[in-house]
Amino acid sequence: MFLHKRGEKTLLEGNKVVFEDGLDSSAYSGKIIECSWDSDEHVWRCMRTRVDKNTPNEFNTYLKVMRSIKDNITEDVLLGEINEIIRLPMYADRIKSELNSARRR
Repeated sequence: MFLHKRGEKTLLEGNKVVFEDGLDSSAYSGKIIECSWDSDEHVWRCMRTRVDKNTPNEFNTYLKVMRSIKDNITEDVLLGEINEIIRLPMYADRIKSELNSARRR
C-alpha cells in the first residue's frame, strides 16, 4: 500500500490490502483504490478502484483516518453530542429563531 508523503510515493510498511472474491492483486498495481478497515482482521479491504483520482492520499490523511477509526465514535455517540451542543444557549436561541422564521413563510 502506497501513500504520498511530501509529494513522494511511499510504501506503507506493515499494511495489508485484501481483495475479495479471489481477485488478483496484481491487476490493481499502480491503481488508486478505496479501502475500508477491517478491525477484526486488521487489514484494509478493497472496495473499488478510484478512477476519479490520479494521486493517492497524503500520509497525514492516512494518520487522521486511522485516528478516527481508533476513536471508534459511533452514530449514537455522535448524535448524543449533537443533541447536547444544540441545547447550548448560543445554538438553542439561533435554532428557535430560525424555526420561527420558517413558520412565518
